[in-house]
Amino acid sequence: MTILSENWQTPLAVVSRDMRSGMDLWRMLSCTGDLFLPRRLEHWADHSLGAFVERAPGPKPPDAGYPMLSEVYRLTERGMRLRDKGLDQLTDAPSLPIAGTEAYSASVPWVLLEDGRLARL
Repeated sequence: MTILSENWQTPLAVVSRDMRSGMDLWRMLSCTGDLFLPRRLEHWADHSLGAFVERAPGPKPPDAGYPMLSEVYRLTERGMRLRDKGLDQLTDAPSLPIAGTEAYSASVPWVLLEDGRLARL
């Protein structure tokens, strides 16, 4: 969220901007694959509580095989508040499957503590 703004950007533009500013996102994508970013942006745009991220058609057609260019995204005012202040509640974020569990899941609210232990909220 920190790299998104109120300006429309393709996922490719988000990655390019991050590479120029410190590469935190690029490092994560080197572990998850570059298509993680457009999929996660889709999750945010489709989230039922929505209104954090907006989506619009991008410069390439959706079925042309360019997922990093087929849509553009921007933060809404609510998304900017989330970016600046964090989540108010766990369900503000769309769930995210990770290694057999789910982050941001209201039904199984596990968190990883700084000392490496798992704890339930």
